[in-house]
Amino acid sequence: MYLFYGERGGETDGELPLYIGKSTRLRSRVLSHFAADHQSDRELSLSQQVRHIEWIETAGEIGALLEEARLIKRLQPTHNRQLRRNRELCTWRLATDIVGDWRLELVHAADLDFGRRDDLYGFFRTRREATNRLRALARDHALCPPLLGLEKKPQGARCFGFQLKRCRGACHGGESPQAHALRLIEALHTLKVEHWTWPGPIGLREGEALHVIDGWRWLGTATDEAMLASILESGRPTFDLDIYKILIKAVRRLPILML
Repeated sequence: MYLFYGERGGETDGELPLYIGKSTRLRSRVLSHFAADHQSDRELSLSQQVRHIEWIETAGEIGALLEEARLIKRLQPTHNRQLRRNRELCTWRLATDIVGDWRLELVHAADLDFGRRDDLYGFFRTRREATNRLRALARDHALCPPLLGLEKKPQGARCFGFQLKRCRGACHGGESPQAHALRLIEALHTLKVEHWTWPGPIGLREGEALHVIDGWRWLGTATDEAMLASILESGRPTFDLDIYKILIKAVRRLPILML
């Protein structure tokens, strides 16, 4: 990892984070930022602002990706694509009502232990994004919008989607609730959130380092027993979607140790 810093205009002390990057060939990658043939005004601007450079050694690519995601959110460097925080992160939960019919409800990440549940579908940054995605599924799979909670159910009448031949009639008995539910589950399949299958925290071995994760949360990276004990005692951070995406791939590539 390498970090570029510049001067904070109008402030007496402190440095302005400019850019965070990663490379297996640190020297050549850093020098490329100061090449004479800059391909854009932004690259030229970056090279002219740098006043200080720091670097962090990681055990490998996964460690670099995790550290990069963490640092970009904490430092918010001006020349990186900003990773969005997860204040409104939500997902669809498939549940049953008191009579046993399937229904969807939108729940927020703050209210759930992501990874521990097996009934969650999709990650969405906002309620609007989640609703739009569900509308698209309803349209593509001829599902009934009122039964999905997207529209009010007309009293004793066919929904507007049925009139447009985009619904198979579950709203008025033309399709059984069971058949509609099965088609809904099938439509949601591609959005299913990966279930955390381990009973507790695990470690992902990368070189001499051990990335400690639990419930798709990155607790930290240990290089000795003392660090590992401290990480396990520090508790779990809030769920982070960017970290989740990195870890989903990491568990398929790195050796897993039960902790």
